[in-house]
Amino acid sequence: MELSVAQIVRQALRNLATRREANLESPDSGAVEPHMAVDSLALEPALAWQASLEVLPNPFRTQLITPAGWPAWMERLPATGWVVHALGEFPQRLDMESVLKDDFVSPVLEDHPGLPTGDSPVDLLFSAALSRQAGQWCQARQYLDRLNDTRLVEAVINERAALAWQQGDRRAAEKLWDSCPPLPGILYNRGLARCAAGQINVASELFNRAAEGWPESSPWHHLARVCELTVGRQPA
Repeated sequence: MELSVAQIVRQALRNLATRREANLESPDSGAVEPHMAVDSLALEPALAWQASLEVLPNPFRTQLITPAGWPAWMERLPATGWVVHALGEFPQRLDMESVLKDDFVSPVLEDHPGLPTGDSPVDLLFSAALSRQAGQWCQARQYLDRLNDTRLVEAVINERAALAWQQGDRRAAEKLWDSCPPLPGILYNRGLARCAAGQINVASELFNRAAEGWPESSPWHHLARVCELTVGRQPA
């Protein structure tokens, strides 16, 4: 049945209310944005949230509650170069100018959108990820040290690697990623490490394998293809 304009508007408003309740829409956002902040990523919080959860095993992706400050966090979180595949990260952060400058470490913020109040394994892991993004290294390690759920072993190792990577310890990060099973996200992160080490051909192959492992519906698939093409333009 064809909807009237009034029905479409009402449906849109209901959807907006639902998204606000799920912390996937800024409570003060209107239908028209007169301008945006210069540093804003101008991306859809819901899409970024979905992409950031892909690092988790499927059963855990529905267990996290979106932080109340997530949309505002998206507005403040700066774009970056080579985006690491880790919890809380998303391909839409990519900034090609930074990539071409070989900027491998993401900028950090001095705070976070509010840590989860629960103490479930996935809450602790997400708290570690947000602490990493905020540059709170010791706090991030403390959350990771509390995790002992065998279902999240690879995700925890990956987060430890992302923490080392964020701190500039590329070799430690690479060793951790090399210890994990060759899942698409791990292959992608290994590609970042090999690229940073100047192993261009190896990095290109790893990005290709990662892209092939992700469905085309995943934004990480397309990011891996971008990375593959980018390193392919560099001298080996």
